[in-house]
Amino acid sequence: MNIKMLSYFKVNLDCNLIENYSDTLVVLLPGIGYTGDRPLMDYSKRLASEMRYDVLSIEYGFQVARTSLNHSDEFSIVIRETREIILKALNDKYRKIVFIGKSIGTLVQTSIEEKLAKYETFNIYLTPVSETIKVGIKENSLIIAGNNDPMINNDALHKLREMSNVKFLEIEGADHSLNIKNDTMKSIDVLKKVIEAERNYLNSIK
Repeated sequence: MNIKMLSYFKVNLDCNLIENYSDTLVVLLPGIGYTGDRPLMDYSKRLASEMRYDVLSIEYGFQVARTSLNHSDEFSIVIRETREIILKALNDKYRKIVFIGKSIGTLVQTSIEEKLAKYETFNIYLTPVSETIKVGIKENSLIIAGNNDPMINNDALHKLREMSNVKFLEIEGADHSLNIKNDTMKSIDVLKKVIEAERNYLNSIK
């Protein structure tokens, strides 16, 4: 099933919803350049579906239009359109929502979650940007970040290390894509570690 709407960016949004007749909806929120077909997003989707969750894969209007995002003027539009897509997908059977956000997607999920108070919500933050930490990380979340990521500063990393009410997986030497520079095999090992951490988290909320 696909959830459709016309975007401000003059394209049709056509977001895939995998239905496994679950009472929990997993929502995948990509980064700006890190789209839904990239490894962290793709394997997160595969994992959630294998675990028999319903899965909604978001694609932003500017991504479909193959244009750049003016953050100051258009980010609020991305949030609004994403919220509308999610609301179209939601129905009475859902009790829980799990957000899996990557990079700027972690800011989107923080903004959207506040509008969905009637649902029990859970969060996985993949490579959150510093601004996400400033806005606030939700309790009982899973956060995964590399300490060689230019999009998160040392102060934000320190705050994550000090949090006692979240699960923080810090990947030594990983960049913003959670890759290890010049080491393909270690990067693959990191991907496996990330998906295993997600599996454990998703199991814990059943």
